Amino acid sequence: MMAEKDAVTELLAAHRIISNALSLMSAEQKIEWALLNERDGVAGEGTTRANERLEVLVAAGVA
Repeated sequence: MMAEKDAVTELLAAHRIISNALSLMSAEQKIEWALLNERDGVAGEGTTRANERLEVLVAAGVA
C-alpha cells in the first residue's frame, strides 16, 4: 500500500511539474518536445501524456 501511495504522490507531482513547464514553453518548444517524445517511444494522446496520467489518478481515487 505504501508503494502505491508513493507512486500516486509522485505522479501528482510529475503532473504539476509538467503543467508548470508547459506554461513557460513557446509553441516551438512544445513541438520539439513532442518530437523527442515520439522519437523515444513515449508519445501518448498528447505531448505530455496528460490524459494517461489523469486516467491513473482517477483510478487511484485522487482526481
